Amino acid sequence: MKHDLRVGNRRRKGLAAARISIFFFVSATAVTAFNYFIFATVGSPLPSGVSFAQIPVAKLHSTHAISYIEALYSTPVTLHYAESTFQIDPKDVDFTVNGKAMLQQLNLPTLPIRFWNTLNSRTSSQSHQNIPLKATYSQHKLRAFLENVSQRYDRPPFSPWADPERLVTVVSPPGWILNVEDSIPVVEAALFRPNKRSATLVPASQASPEPDISILDTQLHNYIKLRNFDGLLSMYFVHLNTNTVLHRNWMHAEALPTGPGIAFSGMSIIKITLLAEFYRQVTENALPYELDLVSKAVTESSNWTSNILINWIGDLDSSRGIQRLNQSYELLGMHSTFIGGLYDTEDPPGFRHTPANTRKDINTRPDPYMQTTVADIGRLLQGIYLCAQNRSGLLTDIFELQFTPNECADMLDWLSNNRIGVLLEAGVPEGTRVAHKHGWGDGEPIGDAGVIYSPGGDYVLVYYLWSPDYTYWDENSLLLADVSKAVYYFVNPITP
Repeated sequence: MKHDLRVGNRRRKGLAAARISIFFFVSATAVTAFNYFIFATVGSPLPSGVSFAQIPVAKLHSTHAISYIEALYSTPVTLHYAESTFQIDPKDVDFTVNGKAMLQQLNLPTLPIRFWNTLNSRTSSQSHQNIPLKATYSQHKLRAFLENVSQRYDRPPFSPWADPERLVTVVSPPGWILNVEDSIPVVEAALFRPNKRSATLVPASQASPEPDISILDTQLHNYIKLRNFDGLLSMYFVHLNTNTVLHRNWMHAEALPTGPGIAFSGMSIIKITLLAEFYRQVTENALPYELDLVSKAVTESSNWTSNILINWIGDLDSSRGIQRLNQSYELLGMHSTFIGGLYDTEDPPGFRHTPANTRKDINTRPDPYMQTTVADIGRLLQGIYLCAQNRSGLLTDIFELQFTPNECADMLDWLSNNRIGVLLEAGVPEGTRVAHKHGWGDGEPIGDAGVIYSPGGDYVLVYYLWSPDYTYWDENSLLLADVSKAVYYFVNPITP
């Protein structure tokens, strides 16, 4: 009897244990099934090793991962352009992350395996992968945005202009405009970066326009009109770097024809031709007393010494010296330049009719003994300069080996030693080299002719000023200093 009771107790205990086991199994199955349902419907965290556009998104549900990526790529991009900084919102160019396409590229185990790996904290070997960014934007809208930036922030250089008060030419500093087409890929790259979301736009630099000779022409014309100048200003300018020429005659601020030139008294300006003829005839190094003649004739403007130099040119015969000078003028094409006698002579002049002194519209009553024009002297100075630079130009074209670069350089050195502090020299900054010869007399025309050396280029400027009644020094010499200043700052313009 006792045996049956023990057997019954064991059966009941076994049955209870079985029921408990079944209960826990069913419960575990139900919980697992519920979690699997949630896992399958709500979304599973992405496994370790998964990244979108190099951004780790493990442990995030797929929808959260895409939202995170979208947030990163929605931050504005900072743009730098020249001196300005601003931002572009990706929405302004319809930048959109295609999350669905990115998720479809994921190569993950099947849902049951991923659920099982999640329960067991396992990482699938296939989960180590990076999904490239899938995004689109409107290039049309980006181009429109950049074109608007160009309109607002470009700084193209302005055109040169002349300041009528300061008598300077003003040029623009270098400018820039936006290179829209080259900037598009730069901004695009920044839009597609999750960090370092900035870009430097591509400018296209623009050089400042060079001032045209018409600016100087207009400036000088307006200047003499504003000064109410009632006489004649004749000038010849040539930029020795560009060979640009401005030759003008203004009488009462009205233009007169430049051809065939206007005849002026040669005065001391024509001594430049004595200098050139002296070096044409010197075959070896000049003797000290010969150089002393040159020094006194040019730097001291001694008429007496100039006559001795003419005598030397003629082999101690002044008439032959005058003849040789006039022959050289003709060979050089200086057809309105002549010397008809020595300085301060009372002998009858050897007057010559020239194209300049036979014109009918203007007569400056030039000295019958010696005459020239601004163009004749200007071309001669240009020839001396080019000869000194590279043995080219008028002198060597006509006289070939009779001039050497050293001789031409010596001529410019002598002219540079002529320092007077007025006229050409008064219009240029202190320290500027001016190789020139001036000329004026009581009531006579005022003139100066020289080569000016400057940072913006070397140039020749020859000018005469004459008034029909009397050419007063004070006001007219200041006018010529202003003309010299305007020319200097045309060759050497300033920037604001």
